[in-house]
Amino acid sequence: MARPFYSRIARQWHEATGFEGGPFKKYVLNDYLINKIDAIQDRDILELGAGNGYFARLMTQRFAGQQAERHVVSELSGALLDIARRDCGIKTAEYLQLDLRSTFPFDDDSFDLILATMVFNECSDAAVRGALRESARVLRHDGRLLVTITHPLFIRHLSDKGKLARLGAQFWTMPGKASLRLPVVIRSEERYAALFSQAGFSFSTASLHPTSHVLNERPGLRHAKGLPLALVFDCKLNKRTDAEAEPASRG
Repeated sequence: MARPFYSRIARQWHEATGFEGGPFKKYVLNDYLINKIDAIQDRDILELGAGNGYFARLMTQRFAGQQAERHVVSELSGALLDIARRDCGIKTAEYLQLDLRSTFPFDDDSFDLILATMVFNECSDAAVRGALRESARVLRHDGRLLVTITHPLFIRHLSDKGKLARLGAQFWTMPGKASLRLPVVIRSEERYAALFSQAGFSFSTASLHPTSHVLNERPGLRHAKGLPLALVFDCKLNKRTDAEAEPASRG
């Protein structure tokens, strides 16, 4: 997976995006996700690929007066995790360096909410498959998985315009804020849907477009001509049948 790439650009990326995540997250995505979450009181929350911890900080501010039972901020890049631990200001959070390809160090049915914001679009199929399998294991059956990816239509547009550059065999880089280039995988919406379904999730999706505020701060995005920038998967675990919930008896 391409996530260690961020260890080389952690400081520049943090300076460019700050604690709002950049214009698109600031004006569109953050509010969309907060409205989906609704509350954090007494919930057990896991963030995957949390970067500099900006969304953990945002949740704490937006739900001021509420206290999560447990909040795990996880990230593969040690440099980004150090920034999150130092600067995001949540003393009660747990900060964990976690490779999505590995077994998550949590018991089954541990979390009410799992967030993966703009991380699966930087991972191989094998890494996404493993992360979804582990998410299904540690998510409670009435819990929720919220996943945001860079929209495949936007990535395809960048590819067609020659704006992607190779980063190894499976990965590319795309233009980001402050002249940074960010890792990305070319994958269709249908392929994402298949991966979620295979992991045992049902889901709804939403395509999110840039607003005029976003385009004013990132005028280079105007070349996308109205394409969505993000795709959100709002996931629930499929209900287990009685046969799946209990071991079959042996005669």
